[in-house]
Amino acid sequence: MNSPQKGVRSPATLRALGAVMVVLGGGLMAGMAVLSWVMYGVLQNSGDPRATTKFTGSESDIMFMFGIFGLLFFIGLTAFAAGVWQIVFGKRNLWLVWAMLGLGGVFFIVGTIVRYLT
Repeated sequence: MNSPQKGVRSPATLRALGAVMVVLGGGLMAGMAVLSWVMYGVLQNSGDPRATTKFTGSESDIMFMFGIFGLLFFIGLTAFAAGVWQIVFGKRNLWLVWAMLGLGGVFFIVGTIVRYLT
């Protein structure tokens, strides 16, 4: 009887995990899109004296903030794409896995640098 090797996942398991990645990646993309839209509204209304929420940072703060939002969006997009790949083919795409890990590493490095500088 052929039993799968220890640590080897079946295509059905990989498809189920792919569905989880699609949900998590899609949620991250949607969250970053909503957050970007909300922050855009705050930035547009910061000059209004009646505004209840105002942004008091500099232009470089705005660029950095939206850069982080974009990085997180692309991490979500990569997770979404990797999940779709797993659902369709029943196996992992190592290029997408490494891209997602690389983007996560960039996010960690940027966070560490910012924490060190502040």
